[in-house]
Amino acid sequence: MADEELEDQQSDDVEEQDEQPEEQEKSLQEKLKEVVDVQVEDLGGLRKKLTITVPRDTIGEQLDEQYGQMRNEAVVPGFRKGRAPRRLLEKRFGRDVNATLIQQMLGTGYMAAVDKADLKVIGDPLIWVKRKDNEGKEGEELADVQTAMEEIELPDDGPLTFACEVEIRPEFDLPEIENIPLEKPVVTVTDEDVQNQLERFRATRGTYEVIHEDGAVETNDMLYVDLKMTCDGTVLKEQQMVRMAARGQVIEGVTLETLGELLAAAKTGETRTASGQIPDDYVKAECRGKQADFEFTIREIQRLKLPELNEEFFKGLGFEDEQEFRDFIRKDLESRIGEQVRQVMAGQVYKYLEDKTSFELPPRLSERQADRVLIRHMVELYRQGASQAEVEKRKDEIKTSSRELATREMKRFFIMEKLSEAFEDIEVSEGEINNLIATIAYRQGRRFDRVRDELAKEGGLTNLYLQIRDEKLIERLIGKAQVTEKTPEPK
Repeated sequence: MADEELEDQQSDDVEEQDEQPEEQEKSLQEKLKEVVDVQVEDLGGLRKKLTITVPRDTIGEQLDEQYGQMRNEAVVPGFRKGRAPRRLLEKRFGRDVNATLIQQMLGTGYMAAVDKADLKVIGDPLIWVKRKDNEGKEGEELADVQTAMEEIELPDDGPLTFACEVEIRPEFDLPEIENIPLEKPVVTVTDEDVQNQLERFRATRGTYEVIHEDGAVETNDMLYVDLKMTCDGTVLKEQQMVRMAARGQVIEGVTLETLGELLAAAKTGETRTASGQIPDDYVKAECRGKQADFEFTIREIQRLKLPELNEEFFKGLGFEDEQEFRDFIRKDLESRIGEQVRQVMAGQVYKYLEDKTSFELPPRLSERQADRVLIRHMVELYRQGASQAEVEKRKDEIKTSSRELATREMKRFFIMEKLSEAFEDIEVSEGEINNLIATIAYRQGRRFDRVRDELAKEGGLTNLYLQIRDEKLIERLIGKAQVTEKTPEPK
C-alpha cells in the first residue's frame, strides 16, 4: 500500500458516534425545499418554466453522506471494510455516485421546488438539456426526466442549476354533485347494432396487403414513407420507412389536418409536401410558433382487405353460419344493455359537470394534453371489440379534430382530476385493470398477454387506470343522482 494512501486513510478515519439524534432526520425533499431557489416563469396555456438551483453546500452534504455510506459498505482491496480513504472511493466510484446524486437532485429537487412554489402540476416535467443537432451545432431542447438524468452532469464546483417546463391544473370549483338530475333511458338492440358489431368482428380479421407500383394512395391506406421535417431550412427530423396512415396526422406536435387529401393519388416513389405550425411547447424553443415544412416520399402502400362473409369466415369464429353468428351478437349486445344504459347516463353526468363548470383552458393544446383526450375513446373502442385499424383511425381523427372537440375533452380531463380529489376513497386495483384487459382481449379475439403488452408499450395501462377510475367516479355520482325513468314512446 502506498504511503500516500496510508496518510489518506489516517486522515479520513473518523470515530463512530454512539448517540442517536433526538429528532428524526428530515427527508431529502424537506431539506431541499428549505434551500432550493425556484424561479417561475409563466409561459401561458397552463405551462410554467421553473429554474431550480441547488446550493453547493447541499450538494457537498449529499456527497459526504453517500461516500460515508459507501465507506461502510464498499469492499476495496487492501483496506478493511469501513477504512478506505475518500479519495480512493471517489476515483473508483465517483461516476456512479455523481449519477445517483443527479437522479436525486433532478427528481427530489424538482418535487421540492414544486412544493415550495405551491404548484399543482400534471404529469412529469420536461427538462432542458444541451444537445447537438444534425449539423453538429449545440443547442437546448426539452427531454423527459430519464433522458435528462443521463445528459446532465454534476458540476465540479458551484451550485447545480437546471430548468424544466411543467403543465399545471387550472383552478376552479366543482358544481353541486348531489342529486344531479338524470333520465334513465330505454335501450334496445337493433338490426343496425348487430350489423355494426359484425363489421367490427370482420375488421379484426382484416389484413393489410401491399398495393403494387401501379396503384395509388387512397384515404386510410397505411404507408411507409421517408419523412423529412424542416424549419427555416434546418432539419428537425429525418427518418426512413416511417409507418403512417393516409389521413390527418399530428407529427412532432404539428397538426396536418388535410394530410390525407395531400397524399391522395400519390404513387410509390412520389414525394408530397405539407406544412403546419410548430406548437408552443416544442422541444426546440427557437422553432416555437414557426412554420414546419414536411416532405413525404412514398415507399410502400398497404390497404386493409376485409375477409369475405362466407362459410369459412363464420366457421373460423366457431359458428355454423351467418345467422348463428348474428344471433350470438344480438344476445351478447342484449346482455350488455345495462352497460349501455349506464353509458347514456354517464354521458348526462359528464354534460352536467361540463355545463356547470367554468375555467380557462389553453388556447392551443400541447402534445401531452392532446394525448390525454384519447384516453376515453381508445379504451372504449377496445372494449367494444374494435379492430386496431379502427382505433388508430379514431385516434388520428381526435388528434386533428376541431378545437371545440379537443377543448371539451380537455375540460373533462381536468374535471375528473378534480373530482378524484373529492372522492379519495376510490381506488383502482391491478386485478381490475387485468379484468378490463381480459374483456378487451375476448372481444377482439386475441390473447390476454399480447393485448397487455401492446397497451403497456403505448402507455395504455395508465389509460386503463384512468378509465376505470373515471367510471367509478361517475358511478358514485349516479348513485347520488335524482333519476327519472324514461317512458317508452308508443309504437
